[in-house]
Amino acid sequence: MASHGHLASGMQSSINILAGKGEELKVIDAYVTDEDYTPQITAFLDSLQENEQGVIFTDFYGGSVNQKVAAEVVKSGKENVFVLANANLPLVLAVMLSPEEELTAETLKAMTAEAAPQLVPLVPEKKESAEEELDDFF
Repeated sequence: MASHGHLASGMQSSINILAGKGEELKVIDAYVTDEDYTPQITAFLDSLQENEQGVIFTDFYGGSVNQKVAAEVVKSGKENVFVLANANLPLVLAVMLSPEEELTAETLKAMTAEAAPQLVPLVPEKKESAEEELDDFF
């Protein structure tokens, strides 16, 4: 996971608490120092064998981190790597805990849809009539 600031390492910490798999998530906390993080991306890409898949999560689509990751993946020519932007904790957990032997674009699209932010209704929905309330009751 690559992010602006400490989001990536914070995600790693949360995943370790929730699933005990934080060490499996390699992280890049970009722009925390002046150090160029491109070598970390290329090292990850180089570490992947032909029969392995890689998933790189970025904090937001179109941001500088996402652009750099995408450029390095394209430059590597690796077709076994997916880049998922706008990553959140449910998405990262879903991918990491997926029982799928091999991830596909379709399964990842489904995971991203399921992990989308949800508005939590804090005020009960008003019913138009007492009849609707009875329908809900029975």
